[in-house]
Amino acid sequence: MATITYIIGKRGGDRPEVTLKLTISNAKKVQSKVRGIPVVRAYWDDDKGEMKTTSKFISPKDKMDMELTNKKLRDLRGEIILKAAGTIEEEITKEWLKKEIDMFLYPEKYAPKVEKPKTLMEAVKAYIEAAEVRNIAKRTRFQYGQLNTQLCEFLNGKDKETNELDRTFYYEFVNFLYNKGYKRNTVGYFIKNLKAVLNSLPFTQRASCELLHDKECKKEKEDVANIYLTEDELSKIANLELSGHLDKARDQFLLLCWTGCRYSDLNKLNKDNIVTRNGREYFKIEQQKTQATPTIPVFPVVRSILEKYNYIVPKPMSDQKLNEYIKEVAKLAGLDGEVKIAHTEKKNGKVQRVVRRYKQWECVKVHTARRSFATNMYLRNFPTLMIMRITGHSTERAFLSYIKVTEDENAERMMKQFEEMEKRVN
Repeated sequence: MATITYIIGKRGGDRPEVTLKLTISNAKKVQSKVRGIPVVRAYWDDDKGEMKTTSKFISPKDKMDMELTNKKLRDLRGEIILKAAGTIEEEITKEWLKKEIDMFLYPEKYAPKVEKPKTLMEAVKAYIEAAEVRNIAKRTRFQYGQLNTQLCEFLNGKDKETNELDRTFYYEFVNFLYNKGYKRNTVGYFIKNLKAVLNSLPFTQRASCELLHDKECKKEKEDVANIYLTEDELSKIANLELSGHLDKARDQFLLLCWTGCRYSDLNKLNKDNIVTRNGREYFKIEQQKTQATPTIPVFPVVRSILEKYNYIVPKPMSDQKLNEYIKEVAKLAGLDGEVKIAHTEKKNGKVQRVVRRYKQWECVKVHTARRSFATNMYLRNFPTLMIMRITGHSTERAFLSYIKVTEDENAERMMKQFEEMEKRVN
């Protein structure tokens, strides 16, 4: 059975520190100083391993201090005996004893650290830093940066605890964004990203955040008349006689129209990422946004563009320039039909839905290409899931809300499928 002896050395003057000597067996003895617990040498009793407190010359205050010290040494003795009984003898070392003494005397040093709840702006900053570590897409990180900028301006240098984010905060922030001229869907993205930040917090902090749980604090959203270009309209663009930057812009746009790739993956549509299977060429790329690796057919239009550049496609221009140039290309192609687009705007102090008219070419932008691919493949009666494997949509619901198919086009597609089924039956 383990035994403990307290001893004091010659050093330390009148108030030396005690050394705890732990004996496990004749062959196993370890000892360590009991730091921070000095005793009074004049009243120390070696046999009992504590101070005598019966002398009539001890003041009441000193007597109380000595009795408290004696109690702490007795409690420490019992704790170490208990811990030693439950520990393998080989693991009982001087370092082990030192740590056990320290844990008993100063338990706060070893208590689990409780992270201080983050304020709103601390949470946003931490989320942005984590996004960079997780290699989140540059554009998505940019959106988080925009959220940080708008919140800083909205709060005007102040910060808020997350339990203060209630319905009032939500409406005030949404109103602030509308007053700055943002459209409804853009406001919705700010709210979506704000909720993503708040959902990254520990459960106990999320539970007290009303903005996350109040159904009124929802993401703003409206259907926007994003257009797509039909295959005939894409042919008009492809057949234009162009040169210089417009020629390059047209080719980059068509590559996206016939591969379904995002602009961020345009630079991967080159010879290095082409594989050949059964005599057919495919792109095999890793998408920057999702890290998915779809296999994308190289359709004839794409092949002709690749051959034009000897399979070394020029470096992509910026998306801002491509947006600017492709509008000019669409205008030259005669895409001047009228398009009505509804916006939600702040007008005369009220949120109103405003319908504006545009020429078709004015609505063409980089993202029109990807939407055109998805819609045209759908109208060609390719299975939805087959197209989704290339576009990267995770749910059919999201995909169907993404494509632009009119009621007439949908009915025509259904009729074609019905007629094909009839032919197979007959």
